Amino acid sequence: MEAARDAPAPSIDAGNTLSIIAPAGWTLVFERGSAWLTLEGYSQDKFMQGGQRFTVPSAGLMLIEASSASRVRLEPPPPGMLSRLSARLGGRGTRILRALLGTTLLARERMSGGRAG
Repeated sequence: MEAARDAPAPSIDAGNTLSIIAPAGWTLVFERGSAWLTLEGYSQDKFMQGGQRFTVPSAGLMLIEASSASRVRLEPPPPGMLSRLSARLGGRGTRILRALLGTTLLARERMSGGRAG
């Protein structure tokens, strides 16, 4: 994932279009310029300018049509909350999460008359 962050940001000349298959949760960062952003499955386009960011709501095709010479980059989402918690707690994090999940499964099993799930 770090390689994607370090990849060169593509430049788009005015009047040209860049198409990207964008994963959900990633952020499109407009470093400079201005462009229209069209997302597959959405009826309204967004006008973006240098310095603005847009988080992709769902995976799909994204078209970026530059109104002026533009530079954009795609950044991965931050680590999930459970990953951050586990990292903060170190080795104990995994044991704590397993204990919590085990407790949840046992509670479900009791409620369903002995069948988990």
